[in-house]
Amino acid sequence: MTFRLRIAISACLLGQPVRYDGADKRQAWLEHIQNVDWISICPEVEAGMSVPREKIQVELAEGEFKLMAIESRRDWSEAMDDVANHWILQLQKRQVSGYVFKSRSPSCGLQGVPLYASDGSLVERQAQGRFAQRVGEYLPDLPLIEETQMGIEGPRNEFFIRAQQFHRQCHFD
Repeated sequence: MTFRLRIAISACLLGQPVRYDGADKRQAWLEHIQNVDWISICPEVEAGMSVPREKIQVELAEGEFKLMAIESRRDWSEAMDDVANHWILQLQKRQVSGYVFKSRSPSCGLQGVPLYASDGSLVERQAQGRFAQRVGEYLPDLPLIEETQMGIEGPRNEFFIRAQQFHRQCHFD
């Protein structure tokens, strides 16, 4: 029997049409991956956002990072934190050994997410997506990567090596 890793992934990367505009971001590199059970997650949909939906952004307001709808000004921070808390437990329970996030996403970006002030102006520094930040904070040893890096053979291979090591250290089959 062949060993299969369980890897969480942003649902849009698997080709699910869950993005704000109803599109997906299917990744060609997925065709070359074997022995992985993908666990598809779209925290924005799970937080209650529709497809299609209003765009959201990470904002710095009164020293706090908020996840805000651009036009309606709805604050999605608490709903996203609830989804993150649920998935942090599920990732452990399901013995997930790594996570592939959608880059620059206000929920899933690991780095380089545009950061705005509450007046809509761009802040010089950048942020993490709120969901990805929570996952990384509570599961600091879980291998995390963005799809942009997975498209490059070296970083992709390194990620899978780290995921296998994490599995051996943390999960007892």
